[in-house]
Amino acid sequence: MLVKLLHIEYKEVNVLIRETGIAIKDILKMKSFEKSNIIAGEGGINRIITRVNVMADPDILNWVDKGEFLLTTGYFFKTTKLENQLNLIRESNFKKLSGMGIKIFPYLDKMPEEIIKLANELNFPIIEIDYEVPFTDIMTPVFQEIFNRQSSIINKVQIVHKDTMNVLLKGGSIKDIIGNLSKTLENPIVVVDHHFDEIIIDSLGDSQIYKKLEDDINLTFSKNKLRVDKNKTSRDKINIDEDDIDRIMVPIMVKNNIYGHLIAYGMKSDLSDFDVLYMESTSTVVAVEFLKRISIQEVENKYKAEFFEDLISFDEFRKKKAIERANYYKLDKDASYSVLTLRLSKTESSIDSDEEYNQMLVKVMYMIDLICKNECNSYLTANKGKKINILFMWKKSEDSNKKINLIAQMIKESLNAKVASIKFKMGIGRETMGLANVYKSLKDAEKAVDATKNYVDGDIINFETLGIYKIFCQDNLKEELISFYKSTLEPLVEYDRKRDTELVKSLRIYFETNGNLKKMSEKLFTHYNTVLYRINRIQEITKRNLNDEMDRYGLETSMKIMRILNL
Repeated sequence: MLVKLLHIEYKEVNVLIRETGIAIKDILKMKSFEKSNIIAGEGGINRIITRVNVMADPDILNWVDKGEFLLTTGYFFKTTKLENQLNLIRESNFKKLSGMGIKIFPYLDKMPEEIIKLANELNFPIIEIDYEVPFTDIMTPVFQEIFNRQSSIINKVQIVHKDTMNVLLKGGSIKDIIGNLSKTLENPIVVVDHHFDEIIIDSLGDSQIYKKLEDDINLTFSKNKLRVDKNKTSRDKINIDEDDIDRIMVPIMVKNNIYGHLIAYGMKSDLSDFDVLYMESTSTVVAVEFLKRISIQEVENKYKAEFFEDLISFDEFRKKKAIERANYYKLDKDASYSVLTLRLSKTESSIDSDEEYNQMLVKVMYMIDLICKNECNSYLTANKGKKINILFMWKKSEDSNKKINLIAQMIKESLNAKVASIKFKMGIGRETMGLANVYKSLKDAEKAVDATKNYVDGDIINFETLGIYKIFCQDNLKEELISFYKSTLEPLVEYDRKRDTELVKSLRIYFETNGNLKKMSEKLFTHYNTVLYRINRIQEITKRNLNDEMDRYGLETSMKIMRILNL
C-alpha cells in the first residue's frame, strides 16, 4: 500500500501545480503589476503560470518547464541579433511557457515590431514590467498565491480522505465510500471490481443513467478481460446520448496488481484535476476494502483445500477427521458424490508473475463458486497448485451426469468469456457412494483430464464416455500393457523410425476404414498397389495376419495402448 500512496503523492504535485496556477490576466490585477502592461500576445491571457523564473541568458530554456513565466530585461534584445530574439519567442512558446515579463527601459525604447508581430501570431503574452519594480516583488506574491491555492486543495483532499476512512472504519461498504465521493464531486462514481467481476454503483443515483454507465463499462473492459492495460489514471471523453461526457479512470492497486478501477463521469459538470486527486486518495481506501474481501476468500479457500486433501487421503485418521467435519460444509457422509477437476495452464506470455497467477486463480475459483451456488445445493471447491477440484453432492432424484455436464459447460463459457490468460481442461469422474469413496471419483476425473493429452480432443471429458480407455488407463495394468505393445506394434514403430516410412500411419488408416483398401488409398493419396504392398509389409514385420480376427484385434488394441500411454 505504501508504494501506491507514494505514487499518488507524486501525482498530486503535478496536478496541484497545473490546477492551482494563476492566469496571466489575473497577475495583471496584482499590485506589483499595476504599472505593467501587456504589449503582445493578448490572445494568450488565459495561459496559466505555474511558477516564475528569471532569465539571465537564453540557455535557461534547456531547463524550463511548461507553465513557467520568464522575467528578463531588454539587455538581451539590445545585444542579440533579431533572428536570435525571434527564436527565443518561438522556443518559449514551443516549450509551452505561460509568457514573458520584460523590463524594456532603459535598454530599449520599445520592443522590435517583429517580436510584437510574432508574439501576437503565437498568442504568447509579453508584459512590459515597470523598471523600478524588483523581480522579487513580482515573484513573491505570485508564488504566495500559488502556495495558498495548493494548501487549500491539499486540505480538501485530506478532508475527503478522512471522511472516506471514517466511512470504512464505521463498517461502511464500498457502495457507501463511493456514495460519499459522489457527493463531493457532484457526479456519478462507479467501482469496477475485476477480481470479483462486479460493478458497484451508488444506489442513490438515477437508475437510467447508471444503466448507460454500466453499458460503457462493459464495453470498455470487455476486450481486456482479466489483464487490464489501463494501469494509470486516465482522462477522456465518451459519448452518451449524443453528449460528450468527461470520464476519469483511476486503477485500484492491491499487491502491486490492478484489481479494479474507480471511475467518475462528468454527467452534471465537467471533471477537474482536483477530482483526480480526490479519486486517487479514495482509491487507496477502496483498495483496503478489496484486500479485506480477497483475504477472506483466500482463507476460506485454504481451509477448503485442507479439508479436501484430508478427505481423499489414504491416512485413515485424516480421512476420519475430515468426515467428522463434513457437516460444516453441508456434506452428508452417506450421500453420493462426483468430482469435476480443472487443470489450468497459462496462455503464451499471459501471466508474468506468481502474484498474477494467484490473482487469476482466486478469480477463477470465485467465478466457479457463483455458477455452482446457482446450480447445485451442496458442493465444495478446493485448489492445489494448477488444479481446481469441485466436489458435488447429489440427491437421489437428481440426474447427476446430466447436471454435472451442464455445470462444466457453464464454467467453460464463463472462463472463455472473462479470463483470457488461462487455458484449461476439465475431467468428470464417475458418481460414487459415500464421502469415504470420493477419492475414486477424483481419480477418474484426473484420468479423464490426462486423456486429453494424447487420446481424445475437447475441453470437457467425462470419464464415462472414454470406452476402453477406462480399462487401459489403470495404473496396475500399465506394465502388462507395455509388454503387450512391445510384442506386437513396437517392431513396426522401430521400422518406421529407422527407414522413415509410414507403416504405422497406414495401419491406423486401415483400422479407420475398416480394412477397405480402396478407401485407404484415397485417404493416403496413394496408389492401390502401394497400399497393398504396405499391408503385406506390416504383416511381415509384426508377424500378424490382418485377416485373422485375433491378430487384427491385437494390433488395433496395441495402437490404442500406444496412444493412451503416449509410447
